[in-house]
Amino acid sequence: MALQSTYSDTIAAGYKGLVANGETSNRITRTIETAGGIGFGVVAYRGAGDHGCVAAQTLVAAGSEDAGNTGTGTVTDAPTVSAGAKIGRYTLLLLQTSATGEYSVHDPDGVLVGSGNIASAFTGGGLAFTWANGGTMTIGDKAYVDVTGNEALGIVIAGQTAGLVAGQTTDTYARYENVPIMTQGVIWVEAGGSVTDGAAVQVDGDGNFVASGGIPLPGWKFDTTGADDGLVKIAKR
Repeated sequence: MALQSTYSDTIAAGYKGLVANGETSNRITRTIETAGGIGFGVVAYRGAGDHGCVAAQTLVAAGSEDAGNTGTGTVTDAPTVSAGAKIGRYTLLLLQTSATGEYSVHDPDGVLVGSGNIASAFTGGGLAFTWANGGTMTIGDKAYVDVTGNEALGIVIAGQTAGLVAGQTTDTYARYENVPIMTQGVIWVEAGGSVTDGAAVQVDGDGNFVASGGIPLPGWKFDTTGADDGLVKIAKR
């Protein structure tokens, strides 16, 4: 009996987690802590233990105020973190001496993400918070929102010899396995939407690689154009 009798006119250029070419790359290994394991061609994040990695990222934020402020306004104790947030310190700078004055918000890389007003809710750059009025809030007063969490380590490289054992899913490394992770190089992944060559890579809440609406994956860019669910290359050089 024939196992296969029909064939496509073309073959796939790659598959998720396949190293795309011979460019200089860097690879590490980490032990999987996630109970369900980690799939090929997805992001692995730093785990809780030494040498550990997990399949999901958890980000939290905390607000604080500059000790040199004239005013005594305070930022929401636990700002909400969502798509687009970066790990690091966001800086809020008051632009007007007023109980409802305008302020600017710069992300950890110094990029302006928007402006808000004292005592009104602000949403932007992956954050939502309120800088409440207090005392005589004066031009130059500063506040901060610090985003912390387990950073992305890199992309999981596919294992060509990974065999199936009881309870294991195909194309997935099981818990406690040492998984190879690419921290620099070019690798095939599956796009979570329409993407273009050269666009910065983000990862959405489902772990999909997208060009917008997700958490930035520092240093990585799409190296080919593709459609939703299509195979594309991403690169960090």
